[in-house]
Amino acid sequence: MLPVYEIRKSDLTIKQNDYELSFGEHMHKYIEIVYVKKGRQRIKIERTEYELGEGCAAVIFPDTLHAYFSDGDTRGSDIRIIMASPRLFGNLFPDLSAMRPDAPVIDAGRINDELRFALNAAKPGLSGNIRFSWVCVIMSYILNIIRLETRFPDPISDLTYKITKYIEKNFMYDISRKTIADEFNVSECYISKIFSDRFKMNLRNYLGALRSEYAAGLIRTTDKTFTEISQDAGFGSLRTFNRMFRMHYGMAPNEYKRNIVKLNSV
Repeated sequence: MLPVYEIRKSDLTIKQNDYELSFGEHMHKYIEIVYVKKGRQRIKIERTEYELGEGCAAVIFPDTLHAYFSDGDTRGSDIRIIMASPRLFGNLFPDLSAMRPDAPVIDAGRINDELRFALNAAKPGLSGNIRFSWVCVIMSYILNIIRLETRFPDPISDLTYKITKYIEKNFMYDISRKTIADEFNVSECYISKIFSDRFKMNLRNYLGALRSEYAAGLIRTTDKTFTEISQDAGFGSLRTFNRMFRMHYGMAPNEYKRNIVKLNSV
């Protein structure tokens, strides 16, 4: 089973698929927009399953558990996936970190000609600036269509949500099962069970994923040395930084830096 926490190699990715997607439960720090130009796509967002028909779209906010389903070979579809880091938008849009759409699916009848044109125009192969411009247009229209509501986690998942938010704010520091258990007054075994059952990975690898993603952002946007980046991201040593980064990105940090231009064009 794929890990729940997904990291991306670029802050903005657009993919065009000619088949219905199948991808296990996962979450990430990106806004994900799904548009079905042709065919259909089944998707589960949190605890609700939806079927997106032709012309429909869905928007998935950061830290939202979701999955894609397929009945098998569905070649001939045209499904567009846009994944954008909220930090790309700066102050263009309201802070969406504590918000959720009241209904994540947008029926075809609610998508006007301008939004449909933008969704079709945003495709792989465009230069970075043009891709970003189209995504800003798409987000503007979507935020005018959907109604936002404050996120209130249900009581069952509330502790898990609080733990993930705590780690998100403190992963740059020394975190262990004990520090988390002490913070929330639970046992270390309970922390291990949450990560085993909910995230399908242990705490060490979850922290490694968060720190690697943060480090990748520093590599892309700063001239800091790898030693400085390793320290800023919370890795205990340069060796651990190299090992974890390679685990999650499939390459060493110096290889990633050499390939930034190619990676940003994906």
